[in-house]
Amino acid sequence: MAWMLLVSIAAAAPAAASAYTPLDLDRCRVIARVEEGESISWRCPGLAGIPLFVSSGDGRFDLDAGIDNGEWESLPQFNRPGPRVEWRRRSGRPFAVIYRLVTAGADQRPGSVLGVETIGRQARPGCLIALIGGALPNANALARDIADRRAPTFRCGRDSVTRHGMD
Repeated sequence: MAWMLLVSIAAAAPAAASAYTPLDLDRCRVIARVEEGESISWRCPGLAGIPLFVSSGDGRFDLDAGIDNGEWESLPQFNRPGPRVEWRRRSGRPFAVIYRLVTAGADQRPGSVLGVETIGRQARPGCLIALIGGALPNANALARDIADRRAPTFRCGRDSVTRHGMD
């Protein structure tokens, strides 16, 4: 009988949906700059008053939503952020972001990787929960599934980042 209650509760849970916002660093506010290392941090508009924090250094980018978590979570390859961010929402409330890092460099194949990240808030920073190779035929659907299943209960610093389709 208890399993029927769990099935009923799961069926009653509202479905997650996506919303999209542009990510244009030219429209973001620079909040820190270190000339020697060419390191820059931006605060960008997000969704529902939740800002995006983008940091660059050594030809690589990191993205955080809600608050800057102070951790460097990027790829070893040179990369740049894609032009938009997907926000996963349930009952209109954002709980995760999905963003694309486009890999580019003189000695590497062009490609992309999707990052799935929880949204941070005061006293509970968000963090990276998955990296998905953009060449996978179902990369976007996989990223949404991971965000929907793992982000609400993911414990930053304790749970492991998963990697899918990464060479």
